[in-house]
Amino acid sequence: MTRVIKELLRQYPCLRPYLEKICQRVDKQGELKGVMKVGQSLNREDLAALKAFFGLRALSLSRTGEVRLNWTRFFEGKTESGVKEWVSALFHALDLPRDDHRQKTQSEIQAATLLVERLRLAYPELHDIHQYLIKTLPTLARQIARHGEMAVARSFHAAEIIHFLRQNQDPLTFSELGARFLNDSKTLRDTELSRLIASWLIIQEETEDGSWQESASALWERYHIVRDRLAVQATIFGPLLYQKDNQTYDWIFRLWQNNEPATLSWPNIAGITRLWLAPGHEDKNELITIENETPFTRLIRERHPGTLLYTAGFPNDGVTALYRLLDQDHRRHWGDSDLAGLRIAAILNTIRPLRLWRCDQKTLQRHDIQLIPLQENQARQITDFLTRHPDFPFTLELQFTLDHGWLEQESWQL
Repeated sequence: MTRVIKELLRQYPCLRPYLEKICQRVDKQGELKGVMKVGQSLNREDLAALKAFFGLRALSLSRTGEVRLNWTRFFEGKTESGVKEWVSALFHALDLPRDDHRQKTQSEIQAATLLVERLRLAYPELHDIHQYLIKTLPTLARQIARHGEMAVARSFHAAEIIHFLRQNQDPLTFSELGARFLNDSKTLRDTELSRLIASWLIIQEETEDGSWQESASALWERYHIVRDRLAVQATIFGPLLYQKDNQTYDWIFRLWQNNEPATLSWPNIAGITRLWLAPGHEDKNELITIENETPFTRLIRERHPGTLLYTAGFPNDGVTALYRLLDQDHRRHWGDSDLAGLRIAAILNTIRPLRLWRCDQKTLQRHDIQLIPLQENQARQITDFLTRHPDFPFTLELQFTLDHGWLEQESWQL
């Protein structure tokens, strides 16, 4: 077989680079299977050589001029030992050394295992990430083989930053985070490292299936990382005064008198030491947090008593800061009864306890006609979530949603 390949090479010298490419594939993957791209927009001489070597049946040409080689068709009728014999003959004919793929793979697995052990020792609290890396060890091994020390360094940078994010409470920009840990303000702006960190944050939270259908920006914001600190805002409606730098500000109260909400940016919020009800309005000792904009503005039009805080979906740093500062004792949350909506309520509940309002179990039972059926993936996500979080504070409502469907805020009726 080696003699046949050498004779074809003598007739068609242009075959050599294509055959060397095949040998590189064998060294990298250990076998030849599936479909392989041979080249793009090849000249007539090279095409004729490939047809003579592989046969017309094994080759195909796409509309874009891409030449592909189907290994299943080429090896049709050959036994496993016959395929191995052909591959060995190819290496001999080209006079190329052959890598021991099994040994190479084992070495890469050992390097990946060592990396996981080093991460475990340095950051023992990232247990879920360690377990995930062990389960996907071949993937990590390929990354190390492809990128070497760069992949190792990237993993340690990611772990170090996640260790910091788990404790951080202050809004930071990506530029500040990159400068702090990598001396480069641009290194976390939509890079491989930032994507790795985001994927590990999801794993750390046991939401590998993206159960909240949450955007990447929302995920980062929950760890207080924002693209623009000035974009961190919170909108509130109520008869409120606040103190900052030993001065009392009443503009939120004056807007409330005009039936208008107040929107505070992060520079407004930062430094507030106290936020309280204006004199004469202490009877409005109720705070309602609201997930969506339409219900929020509806309650404003209705002059609902108490203070209204708009979360705009998952609460950002501005919303959680105001939620902490407000001194109302009675706190309720109105949101959708899907997984995301009840998660929003749970996040606020960990800061200061609240009760569900208009999305509690009794309300859901009364609105059975308005309930929206869950899609299969939504039901699976809720089931997985309940299994992982048996202590979830709103399990009754989430289980009801799983069994009967979810209520959208806008569908609520008196």
